[in-house]
Amino acid sequence: MSPQSGPVVVPLRSVEQLTQLYRDVLSPSFPPAELVSLSSFLADHAAGHLESLGVVEVPDGAAPPSGQGAAGPRSGTADGEPGEAPAGRVVAGVVGSWSAEARVLLVQYLAIAPGRRGGGIGAALLGAAVAAWLTNLRPVMVLGEVEHPGFHSASEAHGDPEARLRFYARHGGRVLAVPYFQPGNAPGAERVPALLLMTLATEDPTATSVPAAPLRTFLREYFVDSEGSLTDDAPTRALLAAVAGERVELVPADELDRVPVGLLDETSLRAPAAPAAL
Repeated sequence: MSPQSGPVVVPLRSVEQLTQLYRDVLSPSFPPAELVSLSSFLADHAAGHLESLGVVEVPDGAAPPSGQGAAGPRSGTADGEPGEAPAGRVVAGVVGSWSAEARVLLVQYLAIAPGRRGGGIGAALLGAAVAAWLTNLRPVMVLGEVEHPGFHSASEAHGDPEARLRFYARHGGRVLAVPYFQPGNAPGAERVPALLLMTLATEDPTATSVPAAPLRTFLREYFVDSEGSLTDDAPTRALLAAVAGERVELVPADELDRVPVGLLDETSLRAPAAPAAL
C-alpha cells in the first residue's frame, strides 16, 4: 500500500493472513475477555461463520494482495489447507458474523494495528466492508458492539471508547435502546458488561427504530452459539425483554442517558458452566 494509493481493502482468506490479523491487529487491540481463541477464530472462518476483510500493506512496487476489489461473503482457505501467503503485512481488519436466519450481520471486531491508527484506514475499511456485505448479503441490519464510555476507561493498549463511539456515529451508527452486554465466548467464560449495541446500517436509514423480531432471533442465536445455551439470569432476561415488542428505538450516540445499561453483578459476570436454559 503506497501512501499515494490509500488503503486497499481485500478479503483475508488464507490461514496466514487470518493468523496475522489475529496476532498483530486484534490481540493488541482488545481485552482477552472480548476475543475468541485463535483456534476458534480460524475454525469459524473455515466453517463460514466469520468473514474478514483487511488492509494489507505491501512494499512499494510490489503487486497488490490477491483478491483486490473482490470483497465478498466467502472465506476461502481458513480450513487448514495450504493457502496463498499474504503479499504483505495485515495492518487493519474487520470481522463480520452473519446470521442467515435473522438476516443480521454483526461486526465482531474492527481494529488497526498499533502505530498505524489514523490516516483514514478505519473509515475506508468499515465503508468497504459494510458496502460489500450490504450488496452480497442484503441484511436487515448491520450491528456493532462498542464499550459504553461511561463505564469503560480509555487505555493506550485498547483505545478510547468515547473516540470509538464518535467514529461509529460519524459513519451513521446509532445505539439500540437495550441493556446490552457481550456474552461469554464459552460456557463459564467472562462476559463483558456495559456494551452498546449499535446499528451501522439498516434497511431504512431514516427510521428511528428497527424491527425487533430479527434482533430477538440474532440475540438468541448469538448467546447460544457463544455460551452454549440461553441462560435464565436477570441480565439476559432484561436484554430479551427489551426486544420483546414490535420495534426497538434507535438513539443518537450523544444521548446515551436514554439507553439502559447492561450491568452485571458477581453472579452474572460469567456465563454459567452448566446454564439452565430458558
